[in-house]
Amino acid sequence: MKMNIFKLASILSLTLLILSCSNKKENMNKMPPINELNYSSELQLSALNEAIEADPDNHYLYFKRADYFYGINNFRIAQNDIVKAIRLDGNVSGYWLLSAQINNELENTDQSLSEAQKALELGNTEPLLYALLANCLLEKNDTITANQYISKLTAIAPQMAELNFIEAKKSILRKDTAQSFLKYKACIQKNPQYIEAYIALMSLYYNKHMYDSIMPLLIKAKRMRPCKPELFLYEGKFFESINKEKVAYAAYKEGLLCDPQAVVLYKPLSEYYQKTNNYKEAMNYLSKWIEKHPADAKSIIKMGDYALKLNDNRGAITYYKNSLSIDTTNTYLRKEIERIEKNIQAAADTSR
Repeated sequence: MKMNIFKLASILSLTLLILSCSNKKENMNKMPPINELNYSSELQLSALNEAIEADPDNHYLYFKRADYFYGINNFRIAQNDIVKAIRLDGNVSGYWLLSAQINNELENTDQSLSEAQKALELGNTEPLLYALLANCLLEKNDTITANQYISKLTAIAPQMAELNFIEAKKSILRKDTAQSFLKYKACIQKNPQYIEAYIALMSLYYNKHMYDSIMPLLIKAKRMRPCKPELFLYEGKFFESINKEKVAYAAYKEGLLCDPQAVVLYKPLSEYYQKTNNYKEAMNYLSKWIEKHPADAKSIIKMGDYALKLNDNRGAITYYKNSLSIDTTNTYLRKEIERIEKNIQAAADTSR
């Protein structure tokens, strides 16, 4: 087994060197009957840029360019253009759907859900919209409302890979991992380019300590989406599993080069710096994680622990109290705060 893991690691190293950063999604938005600008690649972008320069108030052109950037996975630039399109005309359901898709990719679940609901209000009845709504609702653990959209999706598009993906997420909430495995695999079978299903499967394998099963999925996924931050996350986790800490660190840092705002990479980087006793950098990355997850009481406690390592007792108390405001049941933390406060008071008395 160990030999297989090292062989797979070698294959990954070779494969990653030759991966391309291009991947085009099929546009599934139903739009008004306006002449399409159908060019490939850079020619399409060049045509859109020229058209927007000639007609800067044309909302449809901004939508088309947003869809282009969405198709090549440049979600932040796509977001800029779809915001402009909606600002110019907020009554086109397809614009709201695309914006919801973009925010879903950027893990802005609340905003994605709100925009998907707006598309629904404007009369959009596409299966992709129902899938997006169900997915966002499951992210928020609202299975009752999600089931309504899953039922609609089952009735009108039972063949969609998205349906298998959503059913897998629902199974995870029910802690039925065996069914989740089957559904994610069915999703990939229907759509071999469904990156999120690859990532979800890697997560299941990692949690089951089936590390050798991660690598084949990772190689395939990186061929399709070499700049997806979650892929760097599981690349790093795989190398950590075989005690290649520095290689894992390199994977996390490479992921940040692709996307400096990849929140998913902040926590493992913080843990790496903790292992190397670089508590200042550990705090730096963990604080970025907490900005996006302010209710993560355990991570806030870690910030306090790092502060103690840096002899910042008052800072540690502040972090511990912040964590207690989220989780008031932590009696150990209360005692720890009291202990540190007594030490501070004792040091102050001695100095007098």
